[in-house]
Amino acid sequence: MPAAPAARLAQLRAEIARHDELYYRKANPEITDFDYDRLKRELAALEAAHPELASPDSPSARVGDDRAEGFASYTHRLRMMSLDNAYSETELRDFDSRLRRYLAEQDAAAKNRVFDFVIEPKIDGLAMSLTYEDGRLVRAVTRGNGLEGDDITANVLTIRDLPRQLAGKNHPAIMEVRGELYLTTQEFQRINAEREEAGLPLYANPRNLAAGTAKLLDPAEAARRQLRLVFYGLGFAEPFPCATQHELHALLHRWGFPGHEKIWRASGLDEVWKCIQELDTARRAFPYATDGAVVKLDDFASQRAAGATSKAPRWAIAYKFAPEQAETTVNQILIQVGRTGILAPVADLAPVFLAGSTIARATLHNADEIARKDVRVGDTVVIEKAGEVIPAVVKVVLEKRPPHSRPFHFPATCPACGTKAVRLPDEVAWRCPNSACPPQVARRLQFFCTRKALDIEDVGEIVADKLTARAWVKDPLDLFSLPLEKLGALNLGDDEHPRIFGEKNAKKVLDAADRAKTLPLNRWLYALGIPNVGDATAKEVSKHHADFAALRDSAILRDIAAAAVLEARRKEVSPSSRANPPKSDAEKSSRKKQTEELAAQIAAIEARLAPLDISQEVGPVVAESLLQFFASPAGQSFLDHLAQLKIHPRSDNLRSSTASGPLSGKTLVLTGTLPTLSREEATKLIEAAGGKVSSSVSKKTSYLLAGAEAGSKLDKARELGIPILEENALLKLIGR
Repeated sequence: MPAAPAARLAQLRAEIARHDELYYRKANPEITDFDYDRLKRELAALEAAHPELASPDSPSARVGDDRAEGFASYTHRLRMMSLDNAYSETELRDFDSRLRRYLAEQDAAAKNRVFDFVIEPKIDGLAMSLTYEDGRLVRAVTRGNGLEGDDITANVLTIRDLPRQLAGKNHPAIMEVRGELYLTTQEFQRINAEREEAGLPLYANPRNLAAGTAKLLDPAEAARRQLRLVFYGLGFAEPFPCATQHELHALLHRWGFPGHEKIWRASGLDEVWKCIQELDTARRAFPYATDGAVVKLDDFASQRAAGATSKAPRWAIAYKFAPEQAETTVNQILIQVGRTGILAPVADLAPVFLAGSTIARATLHNADEIARKDVRVGDTVVIEKAGEVIPAVVKVVLEKRPPHSRPFHFPATCPACGTKAVRLPDEVAWRCPNSACPPQVARRLQFFCTRKALDIEDVGEIVADKLTARAWVKDPLDLFSLPLEKLGALNLGDDEHPRIFGEKNAKKVLDAADRAKTLPLNRWLYALGIPNVGDATAKEVSKHHADFAALRDSAILRDIAAAAVLEARRKEVSPSSRANPPKSDAEKSSRKKQTEELAAQIAAIEARLAPLDISQEVGPVVAESLLQFFASPAGQSFLDHLAQLKIHPRSDNLRSSTASGPLSGKTLVLTGTLPTLSREEATKLIEAAGGKVSSSVSKKTSYLLAGAEAGSKLDKARELGIPILEENALLKLIGR
């Protein structure tokens, strides 16, 4: 036989295995789902044509494997499968024909029967299986390899609207509830906005970020990203509670599981196709990214009769929507320098209309992506909104490439200051290590003055750029020493077209800077822009530290960081480690003793931390970031400069001062528009009264504070029987 098919098979299997690793384990795919499916279809066709070359380990015969080191494995009671995909109406009708053929083998009448289907939005997330026993959540596991997955219960328990104990009655004694873990578009944009403010690279899409968050080893870090779950199926259930898919959706809702905004029921493929088109329109208003529709045979008995292949059920298929794309040309490839020194490549494009907006720039992610796609200035490129959010370059249209184009060479030095760029071993991004680099200083100054930080108005991008370009500000604290006359004379234009800042604007800036001196510790801590320290984290940190000196010498932070190091070591030396198994019985015995010693050290630290009631906002990642900053020359310089300016920020929410109050121990959720209070003002009042503010309604919510145009949170609160307050009732409750 010719060697070509065998060689191509080997090539395809290796290529698909690499993409599986990127998608399932690293949550960082390089190609679209369509291109990935095209590779798998070519592989399946070659194997069908040459059955002697088929292998039970081929990617065509198994689901992907999302298992990662650091998590315990758990075997599913009932196998979790993948779904076959369809990309056209013709392929969808082929699915219906195959289904009829499978069922007709058992019942000849099935060949002409009109089947009932359920159509569900396909959320682009991470498949999950949650086990409930007697109505109580006991375990959350990823799909893994279909037979066993990673136990990520600790991370899933940070999801606020997840039912720990089921509502209602008559749920199976033991059941595996299947669903999808995801991030809302709003939460994805919030996280990326924080990263943009921090000068960090943006995440590519919600699916990758949700999958990566689920596999974080630190649940506190996972809690900072508000993961969500939607449920749509059952695996093992004893007894099985219903006869159809649409009945199951109703039961899941009754038991308290979050579900889809809408599902469709249809008889026959003509109706299914109409429902898919309706979904394609409706999904624009959904709070999450959808990449298709899942079409399922409604009747469970018929599902069982249809059966499954080695990796997918025959009774369901995922119809994938074609991503909205547009062609345009690359005018320039720009390198932007962020606040932390990251060199971020951006394609400056000929403006093009795409998915409701005009796109003039698209992310190129990093140097490796530019090289892999071979993006060049002058190229015609295809762009799409990755995950329906961020414009990204998908591919180059090579047949339209200009004849004299040249490959783009990522700069070896910072384009702003000329410092040699560096790349840390665990990062894909290149950085400028010069903290005095003007764009870095400008972005730090701009962030320092934002509303959530020190609220020094009128110091925006242009003012920050001009102050640093003239070296009037080399450190954000230099702003506090600027004379009024000098700041007022700042030219925001150029020599030919001067635009003077003016004494009136300068006075507003300096008055705001004067007010900032009295702001509490958490605002100053947030203003520093320390990686992983957002405003909510800064508030939690200031509950346990009186001032910056306490933070610099914090035994609490050292304990949190040390516990994480010990836990990582414990997993590494564990006798049951998958990545590092013991080589002999003697080593296994030695490791068992090491593991017990490490567990005892961890327990001692946890005993010290337990009485402090530290929120999950402050985990080992946050602790390590803070310790590194205050031990660094930049951190020490900041504290010295602050002392010279005689600025001494103090905590205004130390744990001892918030332990009592009319809302002590209460958690409130805000929704709608209040008559007189802004959300920020209401939050401050609640926290001053000892309460906490959460973003989502759950059984642990004490009150819902509702204003005009309250949304789904009001419905959820009513469903759970949570007391609902109006603004006047809140003010009365806290004695105002």
